[in-house]
Amino acid sequence: MEISRHPDIEKDFRALRRSAAPQESLEAWERFFCLKGLHETPAIDAFPGFGARKIFKARVVPLGENVGKSKGYRVVFEMVDEDNCVILVFSRHGVYKIEQELINLVRIRL
Repeated sequence: MEISRHPDIEKDFRALRRSAAPQESLEAWERFFCLKGLHETPAIDAFPGFGARKIFKARVVPLGENVGKSKGYRVVFEMVDEDNCVILVFSRHGVYKIEQELINLVRIRL
């Protein structure tokens, strides 16, 4: 499995500068996702509303914090094919007040 990141992910990391270890948390999730794949990685759901594109959202456990996935990070990614994925958005849970804000950001980055 090959994972690439959208260039704007750096903006997401800057927005999370007050959070504990966002980059390390994403890297740990990427390693786990490469080992397990789409169907065996827990906490991944399809993100509807993008037509034929295979967009998914997942929960990421924040490293260095004593909280679980529900209070952690969110990653939105596109499966380009079975062996390639592009991470589009990385944010903290609760940053987007309504789901439409996140959908609009994903559409911009596609």
